[in-house]
Amino acid sequence: MPHQFVWVGVPAVALLLALLVPDSVQAETRFVQKGQSLQAALNAAAPGDILLLEPGAEFVGNFTLPAKPGEGPIIVRSAPSDLLPTAGQRIGPEQASLLARIRSPNAASAMKTAPGARGWQLQYLEFAGNHNGYGDILQIGDGSKSQNAVHLVPQQIVLSHLYVHGDPRVGQKRCIALNAAHVRIVDSYVAECKAVGQDAQAIAGWNGPGPYVIENNYLEGAGENVLFGGSDPAIAGLVADGVTFRRNHVARPMSWREPILATPQGASATALAGGSLAPGVYGYRIVARGAVGQGTTGRSTASVEVRATAGGDGAVRIDWTPVSGATEYRVYGRTPGAQTTFWTVTTTSFVDTGGGGAAGAVPNGTGTVWTVKNLFELKNARNVIVQGNIFENHWKEAQPGYAIVLTPRNSGGTCTWCVVERVRFEYNVVRHVSAGFNVLGRDVAATPSLQTNDIVIRHNLFYDMGAAYGGNGWFLQIGDAPRDLVIDHNTVSHTGTSLIFLYGGSASLPSQVHGVEITNNAARHGSYGINGQHFSYGHGIISGYLPGASVAGNYLAGGSASRYPSGNRFGGAFEDEFVQPQAGDFRLRAGSQLQGAATDGTDVGADLGQLLQRVDRVAAGTSVGPRPRTVEAPRNLRIVLQ
Repeated sequence: MPHQFVWVGVPAVALLLALLVPDSVQAETRFVQKGQSLQAALNAAAPGDILLLEPGAEFVGNFTLPAKPGEGPIIVRSAPSDLLPTAGQRIGPEQASLLARIRSPNAASAMKTAPGARGWQLQYLEFAGNHNGYGDILQIGDGSKSQNAVHLVPQQIVLSHLYVHGDPRVGQKRCIALNAAHVRIVDSYVAECKAVGQDAQAIAGWNGPGPYVIENNYLEGAGENVLFGGSDPAIAGLVADGVTFRRNHVARPMSWREPILATPQGASATALAGGSLAPGVYGYRIVARGAVGQGTTGRSTASVEVRATAGGDGAVRIDWTPVSGATEYRVYGRTPGAQTTFWTVTTTSFVDTGGGGAAGAVPNGTGTVWTVKNLFELKNARNVIVQGNIFENHWKEAQPGYAIVLTPRNSGGTCTWCVVERVRFEYNVVRHVSAGFNVLGRDVAATPSLQTNDIVIRHNLFYDMGAAYGGNGWFLQIGDAPRDLVIDHNTVSHTGTSLIFLYGGSASLPSQVHGVEITNNAARHGSYGINGQHFSYGHGIISGYLPGASVAGNYLAGGSASRYPSGNRFGGAFEDEFVQPQAGDFRLRAGSQLQGAATDGTDVGADLGQLLQRVDRVAAGTSVGPRPRTVEAPRNLRIVLQ
């Protein structure tokens, strides 16, 4: 019987599929149009099926990917278009009009997995923010105590070419919750994941075993762009194991450093008649207020003070220009320079006739900002590869300002097995940040964890790092005795007084770090170089905290050779060793003293040739060379039109 296509939106696609595929095969392609039940289509799908959603249609609800018997993928995606990016090309907001849109009408996830679900592949879809920024947009696995056994964990999930985003005004608590097994997140764009007074993440997981491949994505978050751990897993002994994090652009807009609500501008004060104000000079300042997500009301920085001189039986009118996102304003007034009374209005003008207001002083400091902590954090993970990524735009706000954080945490007191171990951080660029790494050996005694171990930080470029972003500008802080650290072949341009800082224990019993190699790095020494608690910098810290460490082949520009083991370099200006460091070009100049001077016979500092190749086109979101497509359509395909 001939196929009859009833969805006029994609007749060419449907006809092509019908001509190519015989009727006798079993897999189905179902077209889901605007107004049809997406959940019914998900429930009816079987392994091997493809659900094609109408481009531009919005599906509103709290959808579940059910567990299905059998093997093979179930693909859910927008209908094909020649304008969509292919494998290895990142999707972006500019393609949103070509995508079906899925949105939650409330605080629950727009889409989640059922216990034990497997084989689902979500492609070429837009997921919009939840109501008022609450909760998770996409919930892959269950982070609650309900997922307390491995057989309940969803697995074999692919998220490809997704545009997942919170609301620009109110943000989103979490864009993707990742608590599953065998998951790939590729070629996607995750943005506007931000909150006030709490952490928000682009991707966060704490109750899934892994492995995970996260590749070629743009990941934008405020609290932590990417986080593994942080809440105790419900599955005993669980550690996220096998995280491959490659060629991602991890960033946030620098505009997030500014208050969410702009300072009211154009304020003026004009004396009027017809009030009860006594003769004199009166001063006023205006503060804008509005919702900033999850039930929180934010405020702007107070405006400049405006004054007017009232006569007998006077009044003062205050006017200002509207502030985007403001739903109300507080006008603080009366005594110039020391306003202690305010009135709340919803318009952009107010007349003070002398009547009573509420008591309250003008708020000091800047207005409400998004909560910013770090760019990448591991609290419970092992066998992690972080390669070829660009990390940028990080400042000190809710924490001291380290961009990369490796700190095991037994947050609820039940995860005594939580650990960070076997991490390779290589060939990455970290720039425009307040500080570099924070590596912690163990959680505090009240909530003990296992010991951080086997960390390799090699062939990375750190630059534009320091006080301009509010932090201390240190490259690496090490506390409470991790072990087996390799810090090798990094190029670090920073403004901190210390390059590496160690702490923990006491002068008589310091928290020593065993198995340390600090080799072949190129950096400014700063005032104290390798520094820390209890001992003098250089030899004192190395002998006190790093017994048996190898510290050799480094270029610590501006330091003193007398304070360090032999085999390191200190002379000359750091900037003079590179082609154009002011523009971020840290290739060695011809004739540099660092050429061939490393302990392994190569150049001191990062291998810029390899590094630049690995991060090439990461910001643009295109892969280096071809790679297999993430998803292939089933060979046995039958068209079913609703």
